[in-house]
Amino acid sequence: MNPKTIGVAGVTVPGAVDCLSKTHRLCAARFPAHHHPRFVLDQPDFGVVHQAQDDDRWDRVADSIVGSLERLAGAGAELAVIPANTVHLVVDDIRARAPIPLISMLDVVAEACAARGLKQVAILGTRWTMARRLYQAPLAARGITEVISDEAQQALIQNAIFAELVPTGGASEATVAALLQVVGAMKAQGCDGVALACTELPLVLNNANCGVPAIDTTLVLAEAALAAACA
Repeated sequence: MNPKTIGVAGVTVPGAVDCLSKTHRLCAARFPAHHHPRFVLDQPDFGVVHQAQDDDRWDRVADSIVGSLERLAGAGAELAVIPANTVHLVVDDIRARAPIPLISMLDVVAEACAARGLKQVAILGTRWTMARRLYQAPLAARGITEVISDEAQQALIQNAIFAELVPTGGASEATVAALLQVVGAMKAQGCDGVALACTELPLVLNNANCGVPAIDTTLVLAEAALAAACA
């Protein structure tokens, strides 16, 4: 087996680290003792990307990711992933300019929802991911309805992500409890699954505490990266 080199275009540090960690753990089932594909990480300053998001300058977001992909290709990466949901708002632009094949989180997450037989999926993520209905089209293409929370719940999730999860990689018990209340409200609306559509959310939410199938978007992306590297 001669796996391809996996490039990781980091956006937030916790998201990138969790993606690498989960990919590494998956290798134990596929490779002999302690072997794994070569990984290359490019981790720019997230503050620059976050400011571009706040300024609604998605062209700058795309430019930053394309720059990462170019550096990854220069370092030997043969395929790439972006362990961040929100930046996939401009994935078509990024993919068109990418120097190496790019695995879209949108495709693999939607496929994971379909594989689990979900029909109505709650999307938890940043305010851009939710308000701009990032997953609506890929889910609808598979016969799945995307459901987003109300504005107050979106604000709560946004604050949890950027005040706690991104800077620290964790969240307080009170914040986790508040997030689970949002999950409960979505279940009450008829959702049969939830997509943790921010790569920091799986750090505190999971199948066990959500009480409903919870799609770990980081893990799904890691699985797809490893499968592509070994194809």
